[in-house]
Amino acid sequence: MQYTYFSSVKSGKYLIRSQFWYNRKSCCFLSQSKPLWCVLSMPIGKLDKLEWWWCDKENNLQTHNHFLDVSDKLASSHYDEMWFPIKDHRGYEFVPRDNWVTHENFWGNFYNIMSRDLITNPFTLLGYVGNLGSEKMMLDMEQQRPNIQPHPDILPQLRKRKNIIVYKEDIEHLAYNVFAGTGRPESVEKTTEILNTIIKFQKFMPAVLEMLDVPYEMFSLDSGSYSKTFDLDKVLPRDSSDTLFTRNVWKQDVRKQVSDYMMSYG
Repeated sequence: MQYTYFSSVKSGKYLIRSQFWYNRKSCCFLSQSKPLWCVLSMPIGKLDKLEWWWCDKENNLQTHNHFLDVSDKLASSHYDEMWFPIKDHRGYEFVPRDNWVTHENFWGNFYNIMSRDLITNPFTLLGYVGNLGSEKMMLDMEQQRPNIQPHPDILPQLRKRKNIIVYKEDIEHLAYNVFAGTGRPESVEKTTEILNTIIKFQKFMPAVLEMLDVPYEMFSLDSGSYSKTFDLDKVLPRDSSDTLFTRNVWKQDVRKQVSDYMMSYG
C-alpha cells in the first residue's frame, strides 16, 4: 500500500519520513511553499538514493542525485527536508530554491513521485502551490482555483492510494510546538494567527478531498497507531523528534504564551 499524508504545517512530516526511512520505504517530500520542488528517496542496499527535482528559471526540469546513509539521521535536525548536499554561498547545506520556479514542466516527474510509498505535502499535486494551509490557499481550494494546472492523472492516482489526513487532538501541545517553533515570527500576535490558521486548516482538509471524491481516513498525531495505519513493522517513539524544531529562538516565555492561548481557546 502507498500512502499520501495530507496535513498542515507543524504536523509530524519529519517524523513520518523518519518512520518510513526506519522501515526502508521510499518517500517524497513536496515543497510546502513556492517554488514547487520535491526531494525523493529510495532505499538501495544500506543507502538511500535522494533525488531533488525542480524547474530552473528557463522552466526546464532539473534533477540532482545523492546517496546517503539515513540510518543515523532519523532524529537529526540538520538532515531535515530542506537539506541539500551542496553548500550555498553562505556555506549552508540548504535547498537553493531562490533559483527555482514553479512551472507545469515539473509534472515531467509526476509518475516518479507517485511511485513512492509515502508522499507528504500532496496538495501541491492538486495545483495548490503556496504557503501550506494559508487563508489564501484555503480560499483557492474552496473556489477550486489551483495556482497551476495539475497533472491530468492526479485524481485517479490519488484514488489508488491510502490517503491520510492528520491532525492534532492535543491543542496545548500544538500551541507549544508553534510558539516554541523555529521559523516563527517574533510577534506573539502574528504567531497566534499562524496557530489559529493551522487549527482552521485541520478542520478544512476533509472538505477538500470530499469535494474531489478522494477517499481518506483521519489520523490523530497524539493517539493514532503508526504501525497499524501505515503498516510499519517497527516504529520510532512518537516524541522522538519533538525537540528538534522547538528551540524557542526568541527566548520568550513560551509556557506563558501557551497558557494564555489556552485560556482563550474555544
